[in-house]
Amino acid sequence: MSKKPQQNQLFDDISPAEVKQSSDKKTTKPSAVSRVTTQRKKRRQVSGGFLLSRIDLYNWGPFAGRHHADIDPRGSAIIGPTGSGKTTVIDALMTLLTERPRYNLASTGGHESDRDLMSYIRGVSGTGNDADNRHVARPDKTVTALSASFTSHPENNRQPIRQLQIAVIFWIDSSSSAAADRKDIWLVSEHNDSDENAANFDAGEALNHWLTLHHEGGVKALKQHARQTAKLAISDTKKAYLGQVRRFFEVGENAFNLLNRAAGLKQLNSIDEIFRELVLENHAAFKRAATVVKEFEDLTTIRAELETAKQQLATLQPIDEKYKKYQALSKKINRQRQLLTLLPTWFALRAVRLWSEYTAVCRQQMTLGYKRLADLQHRLSLHKTRADTLYDRYRESGGNTIEVLAARIQDKQLLIDRLTRSVADYQQLTKALGVSAELSAKQLTLHRDWAIAQLIRQQQIIAAQETTLHTHGAKRQQAQQDMDTLTAEIKYIKSRPDSNIPFKFHTFRQQLAEHLGLSNNDLPFVAELVAVKNSESAWRGAIERAIGSHRLRILVPSENLRHALRFVNNRNHHLHVRLLEARLPDSPPSFFSDGFTRKLQFKPHPLRDAVKVLLANHDRHCVDNADALAKTPHAMTMQGLLSNQAGYFDKHDQKPLAADWMTGFDNRDRIKQLKQQLGEQKARYRTADSDYQLACKQLRNEQQSAKLLESLRDMRFDDIDLPGAQQQLNELQTQYHTLTAADSDTAKAKADYDAEQARVRQLDEKTREADVEYRQSKSRLEKAEAKHRMAEKRVGKGLSEADFAAAETALAGYITDNDNAREQLDRLENDSQQKLNRQLDEWQSKQHKQETGLVRAMEKAQRVDTGALAEVGTELADIGDYLSRLRILREEDLPAKQKRFLDYLNTASDQGVTQLLSSIEHEVSAIEERIAELNTTLKAVDFQPECYLQLNPQRIKHQSLRDLQNAQRNIRSAALNEDDGGEAHYLALKRMINLLQQAAEQKRTLAAKALLDPRYRLQFSISVITRNGDTVIETRTGSQGGSGGEKEIIASYILTASLSYALSPRIGEAPLFGTIVLDEAFSKSSQAVAGRIIEALRQFGLHPLFVTPNKEMRLLRNHTHSAILVYRRDTQATLTTLSWEALANLSKNHQQNPLPQ
Repeated sequence: MSKKPQQNQLFDDISPAEVKQSSDKKTTKPSAVSRVTTQRKKRRQVSGGFLLSRIDLYNWGPFAGRHHADIDPRGSAIIGPTGSGKTTVIDALMTLLTERPRYNLASTGGHESDRDLMSYIRGVSGTGNDADNRHVARPDKTVTALSASFTSHPENNRQPIRQLQIAVIFWIDSSSSAAADRKDIWLVSEHNDSDENAANFDAGEALNHWLTLHHEGGVKALKQHARQTAKLAISDTKKAYLGQVRRFFEVGENAFNLLNRAAGLKQLNSIDEIFRELVLENHAAFKRAATVVKEFEDLTTIRAELETAKQQLATLQPIDEKYKKYQALSKKINRQRQLLTLLPTWFALRAVRLWSEYTAVCRQQMTLGYKRLADLQHRLSLHKTRADTLYDRYRESGGNTIEVLAARIQDKQLLIDRLTRSVADYQQLTKALGVSAELSAKQLTLHRDWAIAQLIRQQQIIAAQETTLHTHGAKRQQAQQDMDTLTAEIKYIKSRPDSNIPFKFHTFRQQLAEHLGLSNNDLPFVAELVAVKNSESAWRGAIERAIGSHRLRILVPSENLRHALRFVNNRNHHLHVRLLEARLPDSPPSFFSDGFTRKLQFKPHPLRDAVKVLLANHDRHCVDNADALAKTPHAMTMQGLLSNQAGYFDKHDQKPLAADWMTGFDNRDRIKQLKQQLGEQKARYRTADSDYQLACKQLRNEQQSAKLLESLRDMRFDDIDLPGAQQQLNELQTQYHTLTAADSDTAKAKADYDAEQARVRQLDEKTREADVEYRQSKSRLEKAEAKHRMAEKRVGKGLSEADFAAAETALAGYITDNDNAREQLDRLENDSQQKLNRQLDEWQSKQHKQETGLVRAMEKAQRVDTGALAEVGTELADIGDYLSRLRILREEDLPAKQKRFLDYLNTASDQGVTQLLSSIEHEVSAIEERIAELNTTLKAVDFQPECYLQLNPQRIKHQSLRDLQNAQRNIRSAALNEDDGGEAHYLALKRMINLLQQAAEQKRTLAAKALLDPRYRLQFSISVITRNGDTVIETRTGSQGGSGGEKEIIASYILTASLSYALSPRIGEAPLFGTIVLDEAFSKSSQAVAGRIIEALRQFGLHPLFVTPNKEMRLLRNHTHSAILVYRRDTQATLTTLSWEALANLSKNHQQNPLPQ
């Protein structure tokens, strides 16, 4: 900040005339100043490169006519009051240097442009570019010209001084402000001090000459002049012109864009954004990646050829395999057929041997059986004779009486068992009936008499209970029928979703419609054509009552009425039939204004007007209460009370108001009502069923009691006289024990007879068994001999040794030498034959399928291999050609194609993808090297006392980059695997190519940029580091935070380094373009900070052109040699270049001799 604000105010008051006078008196070489000033001048001198030396304007913004400003190489500042036009001068320079310049950036902080090119050409002034409150200096046809001159400053006198002038001429031939109507021509002129006319060269005169040529001859004259003038180039497009300028200064496309943005930038939101968009050149490899993807298509074609060959091989290999199986199966079929021929004779030979062996065994068994049977028969005869003798002795000693007693004891024991069961039943019966269980004839007689009397009474109870059961059963059946009827009606009503009419009336209407040849819709019920409005739903029950039975009246068209009446008259329909001739009225019917008809909506239907007529004749006034009803004839209340003629009133409360609703355009009300009725009916059925089941139970109980009484009535004492029977048994047992005492002769005779009789029974059993065995052995022998004879007949001539050996080997597993095999030879032979035939049929079927499969395989191979096999047939006889083709593929074609694929695969992997990725990695490394050089320079300059700044480029790995690196590793790994013929290598490379293709096609995404744009593989930040110990104090990603001065100094240092990077041709070289613009420089910085910033610019080889309001002049005088004064009066602005010394003298004279007001 200046300590003498009054001096700044004086500079603001200097008039253009005074500035012009002072400008005429200034000398080209300023006088000597103090030692300090001399040292500052030395620091401002820049060796090598080009510095801006002059700016020329013609009709640019507020600068009407020709204006120019000379730029001192030792430092210049563009000064003037706010709004005077300083930035307009800078915007002229940016117009010449950038393709799409951003104007007036100082006022927006360096981020947005609030002016446009047309506003400068037209000389628009006012608030921004708005149409309000603005002045257009050049509204009609106009011409604008801009020029900037640059002069080199060689390091020694041996090098020539070079000059470059760049210029543009804009013109508009109408009053249009559209950019499409603007025309331009771009000029580049180069001069050396060694040129023939160098001494006479003047940039301002050159621009004047070009304007004159354009005015007189237009573009054609300018181009003719360019052809005649050395080192003068004219371009019709700004793109070609800028390319020439950038080549001259050896800068990239971003360099001047950064210069434009840096002019007014006071803070950096993101260092990444500055470096990626403005500092680093766009070396994105999207196009190259697309080329690599395109080249991969050649490898894909080669692989397709290889895959075709593999497919050909794959289709031919099954033919080879199938044909081998076919040949093997043919051999098996021939062997099987031979076996079927040999099988009967082989089985006959086996049968002869088995039955011969078995016949000998059977003959031996029969002989042994005969001898055993004869011996047993002799022994049995002897023992039977002895048993008969012993039995006669036993009977003679009293055995006959003992047998009679034993029989009677057995019979009596059976009687006692039966009486025991009867007594138990009798006792249970008496307990059930509640009477005495005494076993006596007298008591039983009393019980029987009592039972007879009770039976008479019980039969009367049963008759009454049966009557009750029948009554409950009838109720239960009726409830079931009613429930079924409601269920059926609900089902039917659901099929009629547009009606609430009961089921039986639907049925009648259906019959009538069929008789008349009409549809149901042609014969509507009155209730189907009307519905109570939702807003009047409270009146629904009363309106249903008011319409009454008319709801069920069927509307019949007049032309069908006669036939309808005949149909109704000639039949008994079991219901109340109501018809209405549907005559259409001559005029619309009239309803009461407060009638219930006003609460209805009528369904669209051809017969709707007939319904309206009917209801109009029965309309009633709707009143709020009974008092109003009493005064109103033909009225009704919401509760259903009706008035007729005076003094007559009715209320039909047989059913609730909510019951039997029939109106409406859907069946919801009817279904709801029926479901409610069904629920009630189910409850009635459950009650009736419960009553019926209870009556059944009671009847069964009474019937059971009657049966018990009948059993007691029919009881006889002999059936329960258990004590008498027990006494008789005891007497018989006493007699039997007396006769069978152990010491009696009878007992001894009985024991001898029983022992002999046991031996007889034993021998008799053995004799019968021996006889059976003998007969069975004889039968087996006869059967075996017959089987042996039959087998010998079947053998015939037999088999040769070779045939027998072959059959034995193949058929031995079908039979084993045991009794089961001998008995089942016929079945085994039949099963074996069937098994062989089934196997033969199976093999023949397989052979047929293999033939079909071979034909299909040949057809498939022919479709795949359309070259060598194109003319070959597909019959079984042609299989040799296919096998020959298979051999050629295996040995010649496929190996050659495989080799070509592998060679190209390795080449594509190395030369294509690898070089692409290496170039990106190289570019990233180059950026890091350039920034490392910038850091070396930044370290030489203090950012703060004893602190310096460093740029930190840090590599980042986006997920897409990690995917790419994984793909690279997979390629390297797959390249080492040669077992799969390079397939894994190809697929890995293909995945890599897919990543590159996706990135190339989606280049605007961050993932694609991180993959193929070197700028997005780095992120940038700055660190403040102490010189003592190199300790990092803080790290930032922008200049956010802190005071305005801190933001400005951080932005200044970063932009200085960025500009050096962008403007320097190569590492270690100073920029050829050495001038940068600092708009509103040091507005928030102290003199010490400003000195450090300017020192940093010097270290980077940059020459600042300061643009600042008058208030910062003291600071600028320490670092510049001259000032370009911009002065504006009203809508006109002027430029004047003065040294600070001349400007001070002018100020002094102004204070001493102020101009008159």
